[in-house]
Amino acid sequence: MPAREGRDIVVNFVFDTIEQLDVTGWVAYPAAAYAQECKLPGGEMGAAYSHARWAPAGTDPIDDARRISDYWESLGMYVYTVNADTTPRVYGRGGPVLRASFDTDAAKHSYRIGAIMPCGPGDAITLNGEDIAKQEQGVILPGDDEGESNETRYWMTTPTPQPSDQ
Repeated sequence: MPAREGRDIVVNFVFDTIEQLDVTGWVAYPAAAYAQECKLPGGEMGAAYSHARWAPAGTDPIDDARRISDYWESLGMYVYTVNADTTPRVYGRGGPVLRASFDTDAAKHSYRIGAIMPCGPGDAITLNGEDIAKQEQGVILPGDDEGESNETRYWMTTPTPQPSDQ
């Protein structure tokens, strides 16, 4: 599958995963889906799109991790969970994506869902350049946060308060 087609699949996978949770405020951070370089089975270079979204942490991370695990298993993915009794992280392989993860204790007390597609034909630099050019023209690409400003991501970029040294 060409890498560009993989972009739509990985974005849909992340959004469908989010729908399994009762958590709001999801944003793409730092940006929409992007391509990275990878090697195709024959050794030539290809591209694989990945996408991640972040939200303020939910109130029941153990149940949320169970929901994600059950959902990914229903998609035919091999799934395993670490820290299942405290701050679960769910990892999955296969199904519609190469691999995915759900972290209930990501940066700044947030949830993070991310996934990457298998390597496909395409040049990551060219694909990203084309995507950026379209975004600069105002085109909303899969995974973009339509109408969202950088202020919306304020909770992700504000420094976490540190305990006083006194």
